[in-house]
Amino acid sequence: MSLPTLSRRSLMVGGSSTLALALLGRAPNALGAPAPATMLDYTSPEAFAVAEQAYLDLGAQHNEAGLYAWGESYYLLGLLLMYERYEDEAYLDTFEERARHVLASTDAARGVTDYRGVSGPGWRAAGNYTAGHAEFALSDGSPGIQIRWAGVRSAEARATVTNVSGEHFDLELTHPSSAETLTGVSLDPASPDYVVDAVHALFNGTRRWTALDHRESHDEGDQVAASSIDFEPQFYVFSVHTGMVVRPLARYVRTVLGSPRYARRQAFAARVRRAVQEAVDFHWDEFAIDEHGRGDFWWARNAPIPWDGLMQPYNQGHAMGAVYAELFHLTPTAPLRRRLEAMMRSFRAGVESDGDTIIWPYWQPYGAKYSGYAVEEDLSTYTPWYSGITVAEDISHAAITLEFLQSVHDAGIEDLSDMRQRLARTFTQNVIRDEDSVWFRVDGTQDAAPANAVQSARWLMLHDVEPAIHDHVLRVYQAEPLEPSQGSHALGIGYLNHTA
Repeated sequence: MSLPTLSRRSLMVGGSSTLALALLGRAPNALGAPAPATMLDYTSPEAFAVAEQAYLDLGAQHNEAGLYAWGESYYLLGLLLMYERYEDEAYLDTFEERARHVLASTDAARGVTDYRGVSGPGWRAAGNYTAGHAEFALSDGSPGIQIRWAGVRSAEARATVTNVSGEHFDLELTHPSSAETLTGVSLDPASPDYVVDAVHALFNGTRRWTALDHRESHDEGDQVAASSIDFEPQFYVFSVHTGMVVRPLARYVRTVLGSPRYARRQAFAARVRRAVQEAVDFHWDEFAIDEHGRGDFWWARNAPIPWDGLMQPYNQGHAMGAVYAELFHLTPTAPLRRRLEAMMRSFRAGVESDGDTIIWPYWQPYGAKYSGYAVEEDLSTYTPWYSGITVAEDISHAAITLEFLQSVHDAGIEDLSDMRQRLARTFTQNVIRDEDSVWFRVDGTQDAAPANAVQSARWLMLHDVEPAIHDHVLRVYQAEPLEPSQGSHALGIGYLNHTA
């Protein structure tokens, strides 16, 4: 599938690589070499055009490497911010072009499936997001042993069987971050050298190996053939990816269907609304409310992802929660309200506040990933045990939570005016490090690399509460001039325009 033709505005403003270089101060000089870079005016449409073209040059055709979730979604939201700032409907025209492209590349539209063989209304991912498998059949061709790597770069894993002697064999496992050799492992589940147990014994935070026995029963004549197999990444549709992609679509729908001035766009907006609802419904059963009334999204057990069977962190659930709020804004329903109120109870359960600021952890403090869990608890098949992690949320993922809270507030689910004030003070008192830099985490800890620091622009949704955030973010951008290269850069510059 080819990309839709860019609008004339895109071609004129951002479509020329020479113009883009010129706006960056890198136009070729008389000798053909780039001139020294000069700083963009990050509050200008020209800067957004440079960031826009940098993202479009990536040529995103699908989400299999996460580019829609962590690129297209930001770019689409940036287009809406630019439209709101300048009321130039060319931004909406471009948004609609991109929306058509995104809707034409769902799994169902492409005819591709997830790990279950389901071809749905979302966008599957693999690569660094999912596990990879190597399947060793028995010598008679029947199901045998599956070896799995549940970490990044799963396609670079390989499993090799050598020295087969009856149901015993040697197994070599290789990956860029792990190389292991198991000698004399057995297909017999009763053996102390049982291959599944031997592979599981390797597992730790960096050695992401596990195994699964696919045989219906054990036969003393079982044998695997000597062979070497490259791992095959699996496909999974993440609810966070769906939420990130459809949130700007839902916001567009609310904008267009909410005013008669967009009459010519309303037929398309109605189509987009149906697509958003279908994508939301696809993940409906992944949400649960516990006995304390706290609502969270969960990953399906046995799904080929690192944390199958576990609760998703705040920011991932909030990506879809923001879409719930947008849909509620359009059509209030009791089920959506119940879920949004439950998600707010979940969030408050993790908030620490001194009355002035708000700090929250990446993982819910009542969840297994926060406290850790043991093999005996049997919580996850791809991550059999985990020691737990209690770090505070980082400023980039926190911005997803801010979007959720803002959407809840705007939809009238709950008046979060006081919370927004404290979130703004979290930025000014915790996140700001010095005159032109920020900390990485919301509790004012950990150095923020330049790539992290520019994500601070996504806190500008709090500009109406604390205008000083804009000035600080602008200084962050100017301290180490950004050469845009991804969708989040377009969104950051969109926010700087929107709040200028």
